[in-house]
Amino acid sequence: MLKTVNVPPTFEAIFAHAETTVGKFFSDIKFKPEKGIITVDTDRYILMRGESIFLNLKESMDEQFGDEVSSTFLYELAKTIGKNDAIRFSEKMNLKDPIQKLSAGPVHFSHSGWGFVNIFEESTPSPDENYFLLYEHPNTFESELTLKKNKKVNKPVCVFSAGYSAGWCSYSFNLDLDAREIKCIAKGDLACRFIMAPVKTIDKRVEEYLNKNK
Repeated sequence: MLKTVNVPPTFEAIFAHAETTVGKFFSDIKFKPEKGIITVDTDRYILMRGESIFLNLKESMDEQFGDEVSSTFLYELAKTIGKNDAIRFSEKMNLKDPIQKLSAGPVHFSHSGWGFVNIFEESTPSPDENYFLLYEHPNTFESELTLKKNKKVNKPVCVFSAGYSAGWCSYSFNLDLDAREIKCIAKGDLACRFIMAPVKTIDKRVEEYLNKNK
């Protein structure tokens, strides 16, 4: 039984392998404060407070550039990080198949504290224009921090989570993908729900899904 991700039965075996492999990677974590170094396996990591990297940074950027510009910047930043993390893990795990590359992403997402991932049956992750991923995060760090600080919002806030996921999957499937958050706990929804699709079709996919699920 999977512990770090929920996926449709057809993907369970692939994700189970990723769970074991990524779990071993994160079991080898070393803190060396006398040298100012944290390593996971052989990679240098850094710890950053979620509030600092999301709420405080976002608020500061909102004041300088406005919400739309700051949200876009943070999304693209996270997308770049997600893409490069996917490249690194694909190399370490010698992954070739797109689904295998994808499988390491949600497991890494859980181990690194971004949030848990539920992937829905409706998902059709394929390396072409038909790519579609419907998934939820029940506990993104963005939504939890927003609620903890009693901040009132009227739109989804999980720009880091959306961007990181889109970056990881873009590399995995060799596609330019975008992730759009359509529901968010921070604004009162029961879960943070996302749709991911090619950039050229994301608007259409979101519209189709919302029309079917009014």
